[in-house]
Amino acid sequence: MLRFMPLAARRILDLVLPRACALCGSVLAPCRAYPLCEACDAKLPRISARSERRCERCGKELISERALCLRCRSSGYHFDSAYPLYAYRGIAKELIVGYKLRNRRSLDVFLAEEAAKAAIEYFPGALLVPVPPRPGKLRRKGWDQVEAIARIMERRYGIRVRRILARRGRALEQKNLDFSARAANMRACMRVCGKVEASARYLVLDDVFTTGATLSACALALKTAGAARVDALVLAAD
Repeated sequence: MLRFMPLAARRILDLVLPRACALCGSVLAPCRAYPLCEACDAKLPRISARSERRCERCGKELISERALCLRCRSSGYHFDSAYPLYAYRGIAKELIVGYKLRNRRSLDVFLAEEAAKAAIEYFPGALLVPVPPRPGKLRRKGWDQVEAIARIMERRYGIRVRRILARRGRALEQKNLDFSARAANMRACMRVCGKVEASARYLVLDDVFTTGATLSACALALKTAGAARVDALVLAAD
């Protein structure tokens, strides 16, 4: 694959067969590490970790509240904090939809790099736990986007990954459920399938934070098995 080519070979190939940005279609600069141009990269709506306009629990951008958003004041989430890289809108939404639903798998290096930077800076030493795929997903799609990112974070950045969560059978389709039903649905289908270290800090990895039900169920399963603290890292918050 292109991203593993020697630099000289990559430069020659980029001159002969220029690559296009996965979002805007513009020609990429030679040797660009991932198929995203500098302009699109700069437009991504990143959520600053130190922003005063960020919910202390779920990490979503605040509109008028302080410290906690309205949902986090009453939701009873089981994770201790969540860190979304982007707001799920505009170009960030295009990026993640392209990766997840249009199989632009070449974007995994970029997303893994962004996630690894956040994990190392804000959750040093935490054990990364990917959210497990739904039953049948690997058979239908042939790959799991969360696992793909976790694998790169593990191999390239030395982040320790623990694949200790699994799903029990089939859950109901989340998109047809309200918040409380989603939470109950996920609690029923998430389980721990490996050893949990009580002294370790766990960081659950997922793609999009919508209601937080999946992340909360993962955190509950880990805490029930003995984890003292569980945080979450997601690509974007809706």
